[in-house]
Amino acid sequence: MVIDEKIDDETFFEISALVLSINRKTFDMLASLKNFHKLSQSFTHQKIEKLDDLYNLQQSIILHLLEHRTASNVDHLHQSFDYLEKEQLLDKLSLEKLISLFDPSIFHEKEEIQIDTEVITENFHVDKQNVLSDISTLKEFVSNTDELQSIINYLNNQKFSIGITGVMNAGKSTMMNALMGKEVLGTSMIPETANLTIVKYSKQDRAKVFYWNKMQWESIENSASSDQAMRVFVDQTRAHFKEKLDSYILPESKEVDIDINDLNNYTSATHSDKKCNLVKCVELFTPLSFLEEGIEIVDTPGLDDIVIQREEITKEYLAKCDVMLHLMNVSQSATSKDVEFIIDAVLYQNITKVLVVITRIDMVSKKNVEEVIAYTKQSISKKLHEQNEESKLDFILKTIHFVAISGKMALLHKTGESKKALSAGYTLEDSGIVDIEDYLEDTIFGKENSRSSLIIRSAKNRLINVLNSTVKELKYEISLLFKSEDELQSELDALKQKKDKQLGTLKNLKQQIAGYEVEVSTYVDGLQYFLTNELKTLQSIIKQRLMDDVYYSLEKNKKAPPLKDQTRIIQTALKHGIIDIIREYRYKFIQKSSKVLETINLQYDEINGTSDDAHEDFDHQSVFGDAFNQGFLTSNNSALIEKISKVVDGAKSSNLSKIGDSVVVIIKDEFVYLEQQVKAKALEVSKTLLNEFFISLKEPIKTIENKLDHDEKVLEEHISFLDQSEVSSHDRSIKLHDQIKKIEQISKRYSL
Repeated sequence: MVIDEKIDDETFFEISALVLSINRKTFDMLASLKNFHKLSQSFTHQKIEKLDDLYNLQQSIILHLLEHRTASNVDHLHQSFDYLEKEQLLDKLSLEKLISLFDPSIFHEKEEIQIDTEVITENFHVDKQNVLSDISTLKEFVSNTDELQSIINYLNNQKFSIGITGVMNAGKSTMMNALMGKEVLGTSMIPETANLTIVKYSKQDRAKVFYWNKMQWESIENSASSDQAMRVFVDQTRAHFKEKLDSYILPESKEVDIDINDLNNYTSATHSDKKCNLVKCVELFTPLSFLEEGIEIVDTPGLDDIVIQREEITKEYLAKCDVMLHLMNVSQSATSKDVEFIIDAVLYQNITKVLVVITRIDMVSKKNVEEVIAYTKQSISKKLHEQNEESKLDFILKTIHFVAISGKMALLHKTGESKKALSAGYTLEDSGIVDIEDYLEDTIFGKENSRSSLIIRSAKNRLINVLNSTVKELKYEISLLFKSEDELQSELDALKQKKDKQLGTLKNLKQQIAGYEVEVSTYVDGLQYFLTNELKTLQSIIKQRLMDDVYYSLEKNKKAPPLKDQTRIIQTALKHGIIDIIREYRYKFIQKSSKVLETINLQYDEINGTSDDAHEDFDHQSVFGDAFNQGFLTSNNSALIEKISKVVDGAKSSNLSKIGDSVVVIIKDEFVYLEQQVKAKALEVSKTLLNEFFISLKEPIKTIENKLDHDEKVLEEHISFLDQSEVSSHDRSIKLHDQIKKIEQISKRYSL
């Protein structure tokens, strides 16, 4: 939905505040008022007739406000919300939600904000089973069983990911085993895990390994040129595999299915075979009930891994996770790597749920645990201050939560050895594992999880469409039962004429959509040049900001800026720069797809027989926006920083020009891989989204064709049915009415 009006006066904020304050309880009352429709028309030409229309309008207003955000605009909006509360048009809880939604301190970091208009689902598991149960009932008399099966597949194929991070020796494997109730990791299967491992559900134990591809291995070798530890790693690997290396490192990642009992040969850092060096990640499949609901666990290598590309892969996966558990050994407190990783995850990797797990609490006192938590918060505050990002402290501390755990004691309880844990003074609750389980359940499946709520809402909306179309079909059949043969034949002839005409129109529409597919695909390919140019500009920005700081430091302190200042400038310029580039890329992508969507939607509107809103199911702006928030900031920039630092440390007023030239060369060389990564990721995401987009765009064609075929078949059956007795027509009518009654009873549950 497109907002027509620009932000140019206070009236806009007053109307925006009013529209954003409307919820499900007040919508019906307001929707009946003429003034409400006049107000909505000040934003968009589309009619607001249903609750989903309101939600779409609210989302569009939010996006519009974010695009035009300034401190002044936010103040105007907050004043409007306050006014509504004073006039008793907005309760205090709703006011707090709306105020927090437009918190200016987090605006530029968390652009894609979803409005919590209503709690759509109270419990994901219950709602999912209710929908599946209703579908099972409906399959007996609903003609569109393919769509019902599609909804079943949609619900059953949803995945929820838990990312586990921490430095080596943080206790990840022990906690994960306790969480799953079985010793799967860190045992003889996977000792000394050095690779990213994704644990998934399967009825049988099995595993698959993925090797580095050629581009990734080249990046590893490039990093070795400036990092001693990486150089040892690469030299050791080449010396071990020699000419066999090329049989593992291919243009596309090599995948190998292996016996789960042989997995340690591929993942152990100390195994003599050294295949661990070549393995990018592992997929482990196991029949654990904890994973059966679609949960996947991403077990990451330690943050202090010498192979920085593993950190990039880790961040790539974590950006897609629903929640991140970051483990810290209570005896080691928060390392600088821990703090930097947490800040980076929240501010730049789009991870909105972080649980910091303090492990091995059976080794220390409760007071020590509290001190570690306090120290971690203090370290986060200090690091943000160094980065000039101290205003984000409250946001980060609200995003992360803390739990203390003894993985060892929890695992004893979960594996039938509770007596040992109890003798050590630990009940299952004391071990902390119950707190983690409750947090995960609430975070992934609870009412506050927007994704699980959207999944249920989407399934329900799709089911409602099936119910509505089925009722129409049944009522149509009833209307035919008592018509004469001449009436039925006349109606059939008219339908065939309509069908021939619409099939011709649909054929042209298919060709037009196919043309748009080629056009948009070509446009996306062209955006690669946009990324190249923008990344070149970013190189200049990084160089200029760094040299400005060098010049300032030489003038003030007579020496080059310290490493921490150089790191801050480079990292900040890089991350903010890439965020801006991807935001602009996304804007261009959405603008292009929006024009296609509007054009095709207008044509669907002109086709008689289109089911209500059949062409509006795919919320492309929301889906596209989320997709472009993930995975673009995964590059480790330590090599770039180290190379620049060596040059900058020798800076003097007399050689600034030469230093600047050297910095340009270093940045250009290091940007080769970064540019490849960003462009490849953008293209991959774009192609995937376009495929989903055009599948959705074509879906109404199939719906229209199926309806025409169905109506024709029903008419033909009724003509042949006339030879039967009048009693049969009556019985058929009763049966159809009974089916309608059952469907309407189910429909009532979804219209509450």
